[in-house]
Amino acid sequence: MQLQYNIELAADGLVDGTGCSLSVAERYKLLLDRRQRWRYLKWRKVDTFSAPAACQAYELVDGVFASSRGFGLTGSRHLAITRLPTAAGGVQQVERDDIGFSARDFAMDPSRDLIALVLTDGIAGEDDCELLVRLHTISGNRPHPEAAVAQLSVPISSGNYESAFIQIADDVIAMFFWMHDPALVIWNWRTGKVIVNCVESGLPSGAYDCAFLSSRAYMVTTTAGSGAIAIYTFSGDVDVSSPPPPPTQVAQLQLPPVKPGQAPTRFYTHSAPFVTRPTPGRPFETSPECRLHVMELKYTERMVRFHLFLRNTTLLAYVPPGVGSGASFTPVVKEWEEWGPDNTRLAPIMGSFQWLRYVHGERIILPTTTIHAADTENLATITMYDFNVHPKRLDDPCPMILRVQSAVADVIEEGTPIVADAVFVAPVVTRLPFLLVRTQQALLAPDYSGFMIDHEHLVGMRDADFEDDMDVHVYTF
Repeated sequence: MQLQYNIELAADGLVDGTGCSLSVAERYKLLLDRRQRWRYLKWRKVDTFSAPAACQAYELVDGVFASSRGFGLTGSRHLAITRLPTAAGGVQQVERDDIGFSARDFAMDPSRDLIALVLTDGIAGEDDCELLVRLHTISGNRPHPEAAVAQLSVPISSGNYESAFIQIADDVIAMFFWMHDPALVIWNWRTGKVIVNCVESGLPSGAYDCAFLSSRAYMVTTTAGSGAIAIYTFSGDVDVSSPPPPPTQVAQLQLPPVKPGQAPTRFYTHSAPFVTRPTPGRPFETSPECRLHVMELKYTERMVRFHLFLRNTTLLAYVPPGVGSGASFTPVVKEWEEWGPDNTRLAPIMGSFQWLRYVHGERIILPTTTIHAADTENLATITMYDFNVHPKRLDDPCPMILRVQSAVADVIEEGTPIVADAVFVAPVVTRLPFLLVRTQQALLAPDYSGFMIDHEHLVGMRDADFEDDMDVHVYTF
């Protein structure tokens, strides 16, 4: 039984939990039940909680939803923390009307009881400003005991920056933001040191977005030429007596060749947040190696937009062991045909995401559509892609059934040609297999503006008047 349980854990991109009182047989049964529920989007129960409709910032990480009331660059002093229900327990909420300062954004890692809050205003002098990040506990809103300093800082040329995005990966925190040009800074939050400083220079030409691949590697999407993914490594600690050495570029992966004048104009990327430690008592957890990047590409040609899906393991394969900041290293350069067709899936864009956190592990929930019919209740069509699939497997204990009531599930293996003559030099064929699940459900509210997803929840988000709170519906698997 232990061997079979380990096989099925790996098949679902999971690792065994810690501190769980269930026997191996009970965990095995629960794993297969959870697999079936996700495969056909059959949840166990639905719960509701309230959240600010006017969200200054929000996050969903490892079963914890957090949001702050506010709108714009003025920030918010409010913070609401909601622990989402489990199969056995209900919603738990803590709301703080005043956390003691104004924050414009935040990131968190509940497994470390850590929330990193970006202060609205830096310390402005005659000639400079600072970007400030406060390190607090989620549970008590106090300075985090594992942090050497309560506040991270880095000098910047202007206090007016835009499109800031903060990320946590184990012991490091990154801020990617725009001033006159894009900028990136990475701290070791436990030591308080800046370990990567690309505020004034150090980013590739056409840099557009950034994401961690691990706690010692990141990628930068670029729009120069046909577009590319640049991969960098860095060291987790530095000598405080001198500026940090520059990160080391180890690879550059080119996108499909485009015709003259058709360079990408947008190249966003999004993936699930990192969680450092397992939550005691859970029977199993999503493996840290099971991660999907969902990219959005827009080209000069009007209305030509695509999603590009690829696994984190594909990118990590280009990260050599033992190479940190300041290394003498010649980056590996791969043309699209050398790396892309078998390792990605390119598809026409399928709606706009109004809320982030729509991807977890290697699953993604696409924007919903509502079916209005005069003689039936309103139905919503939910579509999920799951890239953790094994098309050649014949001994799955949960055999694939293509149709279950209103759900359709299908493994897509064949290459999908994208013909965009105005943009690409040649048709683009990609072959990364995935499970497509599409179901029509009578939901609590069929007018969701988006879904978030984590290891055992779909979170239905709705638009509402800024003066009101909104009901958030949690579908637990």
